[in-house]
Amino acid sequence: MSQGLIQGSMREAPLPDIIQLVSQGGKTGCFNVVDDPRRAKIYLKDGRIIHAVSSTAEGLDAFYEVALWLDGTYSFEEGDQNVTPTIQKPNASILMEMGRRMDEWRVISQKITSLDLYPVSTLLPGEIPTGINPREAKLLGIVTGWYSVAELAEVMQKPVLTVAKDLYGLSMGGQITLKGVRTGKRPAIEAPLAEATQAIPSMAEAPKHQAPQAPQGFPLADESGGFPSSAVQDAGASSIPVTVPSRPMTTAASFMSDPVKMAKYTAFTQRISVVAKQVLPAEHHEMVNRLQAKATQALLGGGGPDAVKEMALGISRSAVDAGADAELVKTLNAQLKALFASK
Repeated sequence: MSQGLIQGSMREAPLPDIIQLVSQGGKTGCFNVVDDPRRAKIYLKDGRIIHAVSSTAEGLDAFYEVALWLDGTYSFEEGDQNVTPTIQKPNASILMEMGRRMDEWRVISQKITSLDLYPVSTLLPGEIPTGINPREAKLLGIVTGWYSVAELAEVMQKPVLTVAKDLYGLSMGGQITLKGVRTGKRPAIEAPLAEATQAIPSMAEAPKHQAPQAPQGFPLADESGGFPSSAVQDAGASSIPVTVPSRPMTTAASFMSDPVKMAKYTAFTQRISVVAKQVLPAEHHEMVNRLQAKATQALLGGGGPDAVKEMALGISRSAVDAGADAELVKTLNAQLKALFASK
């Protein structure tokens, strides 16, 4: 007989932190995650994540799907479960990725409040959009109000979080608006729309109106790792002074042994990236992506908070080197400073 162990909401305590807590105790059992009408189960064996299943996917796809359920609740039932393992990656790796996606979705959902909203282009007929990349331009061509966010992900054969990220950028740029009802005409789509991307790995997410078969293992009948206080200071285009934190940095060994802290730092690099791209023109976005990738590699090597600080400094310095306007750099530094001050 299984017994309840722990329960809570995703808003109050992030699920990756709770899974990490339970796994450290070497527990065997199942997390039941609910974000009506969506449901998922995450199975642990001796503290290791071995399987996940939702109404639309199983394995890692189902596990990462839960990252978008910020209003969900969870409960853990201890007890052996007879399921076939589908997840082989270590807990630290997949929990870090789930945390990164949750942090990214938390920012995006400020504009894209639901996957059931219908994006509509605000451009006039014949108007040429500026400041967007080719993938955003392709997406902009089919947002007529006919497809919801979730449906666009299916049509474009891309992870829903990738599409939502692009829609977020278009919304921030004023190129689209989001409506609660289907409008407009079905767009003419050239197949295939899918293209190679370095964005988030595949994550299955079907529109809520579908009723797919439940994958194996899902019974439908049952229904402090803070950042240093240092921040990039206000500066012109000539210098980027920084206050050096007085407390000692986390060592590489202790940092690598704490996957929750590592996940938080990795998620923070994404927040830096989002803030920088909101301020800088599109021609600087690839530079931001490179510096974020460099910071992620440094974190995996035990770089700790230094890697995060260097990413922020690198973005500011690179903007200066690229000849960005002094007022633009000042705004960028102010935004980065506010971001660090919030931690």
